[in-house]
Amino acid sequence: MMSQKVYGVNFLVQVVSEPPAGLTIHCPRGSPIRYGRVVVTGDGFDAGANAFREMPHVGALVAFEESPEGVEGHYFYQRNEEYRVLHLDTVIIAFPQE
Repeated sequence: MMSQKVYGVNFLVQVVSEPPAGLTIHCPRGSPIRYGRVVVTGDGFDAGANAFREMPHVGALVAFEESPEGVEGHYFYQRNEEYRVLHLDTVIIAFPQE
């Protein structure tokens, strides 16, 4: 279990190599789509809007677009698994736990 803490409208995902069964998302600009399983979420407080925003649930699978010029979000590796800290606005779609 992850012991990291994430704040605000950021969350931590474990990057997965394959999309959910039977689903592939395509970007009209051709940017790669990546998928991750949410392992930790912030509290959803958006300081800029002074409001709480709905966050993906822990265990949800999320899809996010990655720019060909660089990696989306801060990242690190733990036990050969890739993790990303993403901002809520980078999520295209979230799926419930499988």
